[in-house]
This record gives sequence, structure tokens and C-alpha cells, in this order.
Amino acid sequence: MIRLERNILDQANTLMRTLEDHVLDSDVADAEQASAVCRQLEALLALGKTRDSGMSDECAGMLEEIERRSRVMAARLPTA
Repeated sequence: MIRLERNILDQANTLMRTLEDHVLDSDVADAEQASAVCRQLEALLALGKTRDSGMSDECAGMLEEIERRSRVMAARLPTA
């Protein structure tokens, strides 16, 4: 895996952990911050869906798994 892919995966994993922390802490005050993290994560995950991006199948698959986990966490966010 090339360095850029590793950096993308590292950033996605960091955002995923941050989102999990916000959601699992169940702090209503953090809901807005968790939503912002969720939007950042969605933007990053869109890279894996870009056609002809040159991203390896392995990296794209890992991003898909992070996306699956993020959707589960996002569904647990309190709605305004």
C-alpha cells in the first residue's frame, strides 16, 4: 500500500475513533461535534468511491468497512 493510501486510512480510522467516542459517551453537548466529525468522515470515504482514483482494491475495501461502521455510529447520533 502506498504512503498516500496509508495516510487516508489513518485519517479515516482516527475520525472513526473520534466518532465512536462521541457517540458512545452519549453526551448530548457533543452531538454537534459528532455530526461534524461524521461529515468529515463521509467526505474522506468518498475518495474510495471515486472512479479511476488509482486506489488499490485493498484500500478501497478497508474504507468500505470504515464506512459501514460509521453508518452504524451515525445512526445512533441524537437527532435535533
